[in-house]
Amino acid sequence: MLKQTTSGKRVNFKGNPRKEEFIRELRSRVDAYFTDNNISRYANTEMVIKTIFAICAWVATYTLIMSDTLSGSPLSLFLVYMLLGYVNIFIAFNIMHDSTHDAYSANKKVNKILGYSMDFIGGNQYLFRRMHGAHHGYVNIQGIDVTLETHGLFRFTPDEPWLPRHRYQHIYTFILYSLAMLQWATMKDFKWFFGEAHIGNQKHIKHPFREYVILLIGKSVYFGLTLVLPMIFLSAAWYTVLGAWVFMHILPGLTFALIFQVTHVYEGTTYPQPDEDGNIDNNYALHVLETTADFSRHSRLGSWLMGGINIHVIHHILPQVCHVHYPALTKILKSTCDDFGIEYQENPNFWVALKKHYKMLKHLSQPDAKVPRVGKSALIGLAPNRPTTSLEAV
Repeated sequence: MLKQTTSGKRVNFKGNPRKEEFIRELRSRVDAYFTDNNISRYANTEMVIKTIFAICAWVATYTLIMSDTLSGSPLSLFLVYMLLGYVNIFIAFNIMHDSTHDAYSANKKVNKILGYSMDFIGGNQYLFRRMHGAHHGYVNIQGIDVTLETHGLFRFTPDEPWLPRHRYQHIYTFILYSLAMLQWATMKDFKWFFGEAHIGNQKHIKHPFREYVILLIGKSVYFGLTLVLPMIFLSAAWYTVLGAWVFMHILPGLTFALIFQVTHVYEGTTYPQPDEDGNIDNNYALHVLETTADFSRHSRLGSWLMGGINIHVIHHILPQVCHVHYPALTKILKSTCDDFGIEYQENPNFWVALKKHYKMLKHLSQPDAKVPRVGKSALIGLAPNRPTTSLEAV
C-alpha cells in the first residue's frame, strides 16, 4: 500500500480482494514472460544500440554546428540547432528517463552515471528524480502530482482554482508548451532549488550541498557547449547564434511537452481525491489505468523515437522495467484487463490523443467544468447495487 501526505492527510491506495487479484495476476504473467523467454527486465542489445546512436547523433550534430560551415546561412544554422534540440529530447526519452527510474541497468551506479545525461541536455538528474517520483506515485491527484502544479498558469485539473485567463487556455497553452525546454534549461531547476521548499506534498526540503554544485556545473556545461563556445568560435554574429540557440528549444519543447501531457490530461481521464480518511478507492494499478492512456502503441518507429513514452500505462505500473519491453508487456496488460473486465485506455495515434487533450483543456477552461473523480474500476469487487460516490463528477 502506497502512502503519502497531502493537506495534512495520509493518502492510501486501497483495494479489495478482487482488485488485488488483478495486480497479482498481472505481475505473475509479467514475471512468467521474462522467465519463459530468459530475458532481463533491463536494457538489451537494442537499448545499447539506441544509446550509441544517441551519442553519435549528438556528436555529429554538434560537430556540424561547430565546423562553421553553416554560419553563412542563418536558416541552416537555425535548422541544425533545432535538430540538436530533437537529439536532446531523444536522449531524454531513451536514456535519461529509463536511467532515472533505475530501469536501464540492475547496477544503480550505471543508472546514476547515465542519468547525468539529463544535466548534459540542460536539466538536473537529482531534481528530476524527486519531482518525477512525486508525479509517478500519485497521477492526477492535486497537491502531490507536480505536473499539475502550474501556479495558476494552466488549469489541468478541476481542483485548480479557476481564473479568468483559463477561459483561453486551450489557445495559449500550446504557445507556452513550446517554451517548456527553454524554461527548463534557464529557470525551472533554479526555481525549485532556490525558490521552493517543497516538491508535491514533501515539505521543508533541504537539498544536499553537492547537488547545488552539480546543478551549477551541469548548467555551465550545457550553456558553455551550446551557446558560449559557438558565440566565440563561429563566424556568425552573436545574435544569430543566440537566436539559433533559442530556436533549438522551441519546436522540440512543444514536442516534448505534448508527448507527456496527452498521456494524462485528456478527455476520458479521472481526477481522484482522497476521502475524509485519506483513502483512494482503488489500488495503484487501477488508479493508473483510469488516469493514463497510451497512444500510437503499434507504431514501431514512433515508440522507438519516443523511448516508449507513448506506451505509458505499463510504464507507470512497472517503472523499473526498461522501455524496450513495453510493447510485449502491454499485450499482457491488455489481456489481463480483458480477463478482469477492466478498461485499458489507448488512442490509435498521436493526433487522436492530441484532440482529446485539447478537448480537456477547453473543458477545464470553464469554471463549472465537471470531471469524473474515479471510473468504473471503483466498483470492481463491490457487492451488487452497493452505492459509491467515487463516480461523482466535480
